Amino acid sequence: MVKVAEAEAEFRSARLKRPCPVCGNINPERCKQRCATPDFAVVRCRDCDVTFINEVVNDNFGFSIGPEEQPDPVLVLKAATDFKRLEANLSSLVTACPRRSLLDVGCGTGSFLIEAEKRGWHVAGLELSPSLAAYARRHYGFRVEEASIETLTNFPSESFDVISLFGVIEHLAYPRRAIEECARLLRADGTLVLQTPSEDGLIRRAGHFLYSATGGGVDFQVAQLYQMHGGHSVCFSRRSMKSMLEMCGFTVIRIEQSTYGFRVLLHRFKNMKFVRRMVQTIGTLVVFSLGQLGGSSNHMTVYARKLPGTRSV
Repeated sequence: MVKVAEAEAEFRSARLKRPCPVCGNINPERCKQRCATPDFAVVRCRDCDVTFINEVVNDNFGFSIGPEEQPDPVLVLKAATDFKRLEANLSSLVTACPRRSLLDVGCGTGSFLIEAEKRGWHVAGLELSPSLAAYARRHYGFRVEEASIETLTNFPSESFDVISLFGVIEHLAYPRRAIEECARLLRADGTLVLQTPSEDGLIRRAGHFLYSATGGGVDFQVAQLYQMHGGHSVCFSRRSMKSMLEMCGFTVIRIEQSTYGFRVLLHRFKNMKFVRRMVQTIGTLVVFSLGQLGGSSNHMTVYARKLPGTRSV
């Protein structure tokens, strides 16, 4: 336990290297260090329950370079599943989407926008990568802006009925700013849909247990769960997600367990050698099943409604 004790003592004697990215807390006494790797420490804010890397991170790292990319077949498959589920939930949770307009943040090559357009939605995208944004514009004619949702975008206020952020919020250095911009862009009673890894999930609990049980000796799993520079630098529990959304003028209407889907996960292994593919498949099946049965799915999908009177300009 020496490594853990030394890391905790060092944290208590130091200052936070950045404020809590959700509530702005700057008091280290109001945070608890969860783990430390050679590259960074991970802390949890006691005030809002969000978990974050205690370093100033560059969430735009790596998105401004690179050749034109092709659609990822796994993400194409996931987009179809995600939109089918989203539309089913909207029909039961939301009274109306008068103009059926949707903004997909982090739209990539446009796979999710394709699914929405097929069903009669008016769509637009926001994407940091110029090459991915260019692909979506060139091949599908979508309006895709190259910008971060953490800043004021070029879209007019109250432009959309629905905004989706799938696999985005955990990568952002300033997630609260992103939600505030979403509030500006949504119409009255508009719906925000986020999908993100859950701090309540089985994989993260197992990673923290191994780290604590070995006194910090086994840290490879937590090092994979939290990453700097375009990785997972801010991670949410149900409590912290609800807290952030309420701060920004939303009310949570549903939080449901979600995953990439077992079929989508297995697609990742198709080009592996037989033995490795079997090991990965069995391991994934065990974790996937335990997470579903135990209510500890490793991802969550959150539906939130913009409250009347929320400031939009």
